[in-house]
Amino acid sequence: MLHPAMLSPTDTCWKRALRSVLKFTRPQAPAQTLDDERRVMALRTICLALVQDLPDETRRTLDTRILRARSLDDLWELRSALFGAISLCLGEHEARERLQRLDAHWH
Repeated sequence: MLHPAMLSPTDTCWKRALRSVLKFTRPQAPAQTLDDERRVMALRTICLALVQDLPDETRRTLDTRILRARSLDDLWELRSALFGAISLCLGEHEARERLQRLDAHWH
């Protein structure tokens, strides 16, 4: 049983903070190929374009996460945050349309 003062194991803020700290402590991934680096840059550009018209605070937070992404996996993990922010600001339909542009580059 958890002590009342302890955070719930399902607390998403806690999980996000822990994942963020662990991400920076993990060993550097093997060097990416030039093609992988170009693909990461292209996907970063697309992600930044998807959020360019969101409110400043929301956009800045996502911009930082997008620019810190070091791999294709990191960018893939951002999809849910992108969808959530876009849908809250502009609606679910718009979020689905925008994420389809990103999804087209994963196949």
